[in-house]
Amino acid sequence: MANINNINSGIDYSVFFGGSSSNSSTGVDLTSYMSIKNGSYRKLLKGYYGSQKQEAKSLVGDSGDKLTRIRSTADSLKKKADVLSSDKLWATEEIEDETSGRKKEVFSNPEAIVKAVKDFADSYNQAIDAAYNSKTKSVLRCGEWLDTMTEKHGRLLNEVGITVGADGKLSVNEEELKKANITTMKSLFQGIDSYAVKVSAKAAGLSNAAATKEATYSADGTWIKSISTVAESRINTVIGDNGSDAGRTHTDTENNLKSLKEKREKLKKEMDNALGYDARRTYESQISKLDKEISDTEKKIKYL
Repeated sequence: MANINNINSGIDYSVFFGGSSSNSSTGVDLTSYMSIKNGSYRKLLKGYYGSQKQEAKSLVGDSGDKLTRIRSTADSLKKKADVLSSDKLWATEEIEDETSGRKKEVFSNPEAIVKAVKDFADSYNQAIDAAYNSKTKSVLRCGEWLDTMTEKHGRLLNEVGITVGADGKLSVNEEELKKANITTMKSLFQGIDSYAVKVSAKAAGLSNAAATKEATYSADGTWIKSISTVAESRINTVIGDNGSDAGRTHTDTENNLKSLKEKREKLKKEMDNALGYDARRTYESQISKLDKEISDTEKKIKYL
């Protein structure tokens, strides 16, 4: 630009300005030259391409910052769901009933259970909010899967003092939760087929959807459509369009397989020490079911 500012009238600049001129002696389009010199041309170009960039962003959905927040919310839900499904939390003991004098089973740490359930519900509500406020298709789909799965467990949740509202959010009645049936509580929150473990898997799916979309933004926040399309297609393949396997990433599935094998080993040792034919048959039945689940999980890992 310094060379233009020091323009020499003896040089023909028509090659830069297309040959049209407003000054017949120099062949220079002075209007174009002045717009470049005073910066108005640069401002015009900047304004035009800036508006194009903003228009592109408005068409593609969530910003990178918003997707990062969604991912963080989903990761938090997964952690709270994992705490809720941990075996240690659901330890029980027998005490003597003050009224009947009989032995009854109670949770060893009911306060920890109440806290874990309330923390889980808070994180769940934040994740549902984040997903449904998203403009990203794969994120919205994960939110719908979470919502649908929770609705299917609505009756059992209600039995332990957890209500599913019309907006899909959870509310916890602490007094009802403390009085809830132990078997119902365990079936909801403990074990590989429990509601808590399924939420953990779907939360992982939500996090992956946000992370994959987030990765398709360039350094200046613009969207790389071709990469995003391929990545989103991969998400749909891995987690399934029907939501039955939402969030079952390769790592999660491998961890699940490890857990299944550890459970089988434990049952095998218990069976070896069991007394009586009926007891051994019960263990054999449980191990047989685990063997099938282990086989199915190994096939899934190969697919992923």
